[in-house]
Amino acid sequence: MPPSDDSLSLRSGRLTAFQHTSATDTVSSKRLNRISTANTMQALQGQVAGLLVRSNSGEPGGAAFGQIHGPGRLGDSSPLVVVDGLIVGQTDNLNWLAPNAIETVEVLKDATATGLYGMRGANGVLLITTKKGRTGGPRVSADFYTGVQRVTQRPQLLNTRQYIDFINDSRSNGGLIPAFKLTNQSSLDTLLKTSTDWLGALLRPAPVRSAYLSVSGGTEAARYLVAADYFKQDGVILASDFERLSLRLNTEFDLLDNLKIGQNMTVGQTVQHANEGSSGRSPIEQALKSAPYLTITNPRLIGGYNGTTYLDAGNDALNPIGMAILGNDRRSSLNLIGDVFGEWTVFDGLTYRATLGFDLRNFDRVYSLPAYNMGEYNINLTASLARAKQTAYNTLLHHQLSYNRSFDAHSLTVLLAGSRQTYRNDDIMAFADDLPGNGILSLTAGESSRNRRLGGQYGFYRIVSLLGQLSYDYDKKYWLTATIRRDGSSRFGPGHRFGAFPSVGAAWYLNKESFMESVPYLNTVKLRASWGKTGNDNVGDFQYASLIAQNYNYPFGPTNSFLGVGAFPSTLPNPGVRWETTTMSNVGLDISALEDVVRLRADYFRKRTTDLLVEVPLPASVGAAAPYTNAGVVDNSGIDLSLTAEQRHEWISYSLSGFASWQKNKVVSLGARPGPIFGDKVHDEAVTATAVGQPVGSYYGFQRVGIFQNRSEIVNNPSLTGTEPGDIRYADLNKDGKITDADKTFLGSPVPTFYYGFSASVSVMGFDVSALLQGASGYQLYNANAYWLYGYLGRYNAGTQVLNRWTREKPSTTEPRVDASGTRNFRASDRFVEEGGYFRLKSLQIGYTLPESLTSGFGASRLRIYVGGQNLFTRTRYSGFDPELATNQALTEGIDLAQQPQSRMFLGGIQLYF
Repeated sequence: MPPSDDSLSLRSGRLTAFQHTSATDTVSSKRLNRISTANTMQALQGQVAGLLVRSNSGEPGGAAFGQIHGPGRLGDSSPLVVVDGLIVGQTDNLNWLAPNAIETVEVLKDATATGLYGMRGANGVLLITTKKGRTGGPRVSADFYTGVQRVTQRPQLLNTRQYIDFINDSRSNGGLIPAFKLTNQSSLDTLLKTSTDWLGALLRPAPVRSAYLSVSGGTEAARYLVAADYFKQDGVILASDFERLSLRLNTEFDLLDNLKIGQNMTVGQTVQHANEGSSGRSPIEQALKSAPYLTITNPRLIGGYNGTTYLDAGNDALNPIGMAILGNDRRSSLNLIGDVFGEWTVFDGLTYRATLGFDLRNFDRVYSLPAYNMGEYNINLTASLARAKQTAYNTLLHHQLSYNRSFDAHSLTVLLAGSRQTYRNDDIMAFADDLPGNGILSLTAGESSRNRRLGGQYGFYRIVSLLGQLSYDYDKKYWLTATIRRDGSSRFGPGHRFGAFPSVGAAWYLNKESFMESVPYLNTVKLRASWGKTGNDNVGDFQYASLIAQNYNYPFGPTNSFLGVGAFPSTLPNPGVRWETTTMSNVGLDISALEDVVRLRADYFRKRTTDLLVEVPLPASVGAAAPYTNAGVVDNSGIDLSLTAEQRHEWISYSLSGFASWQKNKVVSLGARPGPIFGDKVHDEAVTATAVGQPVGSYYGFQRVGIFQNRSEIVNNPSLTGTEPGDIRYADLNKDGKITDADKTFLGSPVPTFYYGFSASVSVMGFDVSALLQGASGYQLYNANAYWLYGYLGRYNAGTQVLNRWTREKPSTTEPRVDASGTRNFRASDRFVEEGGYFRLKSLQIGYTLPESLTSGFGASRLRIYVGGQNLFTRTRYSGFDPELATNQALTEGIDLAQQPQSRMFLGGIQLYF
């Protein structure tokens, strides 16, 4: 049911008029706080039909990515985030905002709702409203909890004896000379005395703690809320943690009967220590690959940590423990985010509101490394230091005029609004090595460095908007909402910066018709329909212009003997580039019954995104990269179902809520592009491709048909060059008698076709239990960890599955041989594509509220003690660390690169109210 507030304020997000005709869901603070997290987006997981939330990793303070009704574009498909009317953008991970500070999150899913945000509403919108003060005496609330996290799923790796046999076998099969260190009996006797659990040393139990305290109250003329928040989470990987300290102040003052002013503001600091590895390789990858016969420490080496040498059979894995302990990657951000507003009731029904929003952030990163020697593959001769500073400004000026009028059975609301939002970004980066000692944080100490570098950039981006909305209803039975928004973005060239985005929605309350009066038990039966266009300008700056590459030498003069320094256009311009457009259609049915105890919502949606930016390749002779053109088309369609039942009695109350969402994603066109768009490479080979007729970012590679058992099978069947018995046999799909890239095919999709969530809470005589279950299915993941675990490259440690590998004495029909000199057995193929579906008990919490007769003695109105857990149970067929992983880039979705996994958490806490 829509909220009772009849305002049409863009600031508050309670847009009741359009909620009658739109697909909008509201998540309360009580439901959000069932998940203990630093990230509000993650707290929304499993709560709303049509909103799929997945985490990129379990990194403390890391991002969780939401997606409403599937990926509609080839880049970032995250919804727009609006906090108290301030548009903070699509890529903000919200770790600066305490979930306890939030009153509601409204999820806008169809064009009637998202049309209010025009050029930025194509991916859906999250409207976050923070808690406000209310009339009455001071109210104090406090929430404290602490817990511990642990990784629950990890692979079994080879021990030292198994590893040495594996490496020797791989070198023999690859035609390489034996590794002296691994075949000499004297050295073997020494090596076999050590069997290091690198993964166990890298992963650890990690504490988490949180404290939130708020004071609120006020009079009829002034209301306030002051809140302080502290959150600290250590990562399950060494040298990773996140800390947040923030203060929030929300006030509202009635200066006159018709004049109100107020503000909402958060000031705070976040500090994160990151451990992301180096050279694109995560610490977990390094741990998986490290030789078990090596000790972690070596006091004879500078820095005190061990590492591989050229005698270790080509194993160049870096010491993940040494890198974690010696390196220091500190990232801090000081934030001031909020708004000030004034509201003037000109006369009865006509209200003017002005809002100034601001989002000011100062980011500072310090990355330092001491001098060390961790083997011949990883030597840092002198201490080094990198510093990066960034200042980001986001300011919004919004004017709004609303008029409400009711006459007889008719009601009319008209909204006119205009806004200007400006983003500025200024950053600078500096690096120096050859520092005179470790732990020095002054770049000037590296003045003798020949590798000193300095860089930076300045960005500017502005949007101006005009909005008109008309909402009409007759007898509270028939509703109509029509919106038109005109936006202009500085990201596009002259003549293409402005666009208009219309939407219309209608609702019919059938329960108010005479033919429904005789139907028992039904309280509300509403039929909804909407249509509209929204846009997306999140395409980067200056796509319409030619980018200039600098600092290139060229011969000059009559003898071409002088090398000048010049520049050239690296990308051709396209002055006609414009925003991407999404057309949405939605039909919905809302039913409530049994005095609104049971509520059902069903929606069918279809959205088509056109004018997607696509690069059409040009011949290399052109000498510059092709510009992006508006040519692509992507379709999404599906069904959302949600069911809620809640009731409160004198001694028991319960709430049950569940949803199921089905979705289908398909690329319709890539314009004049002759082939697919390939995503990022894994081990020098693209593993995703986006092509017409397939979902965005589908996996792409060879299909296996078995293992070659003997030479005669190789002679009589197509194979890769150099294939030997024991190697994988790939399918010759084009039947040309050869195995080439032309035989690659689509192997699966990272886009779930089905996802769901179920939450339940019951309270009986002071005891309460709540649980949240969620999951997804109908999609695949690309397990890049398997390259090392059972990819059979034969240079690194591996999983115990390789003990069943093909040998001449013990042939296998499923596991290939190991080969240190070939890559045939870990080409991109369905070998690394696994079912990603999972079912997870996301949260379980048990609490007890003490009787008021016991708490009133020390002035408390309520005292609740609780214990709980998160990620307590997961059922999945995926063999990696965690089946729940995502990015905000559709072309590289679902690739598991050994990110820090989500962990199981046990916690206990106390809530106190005065």
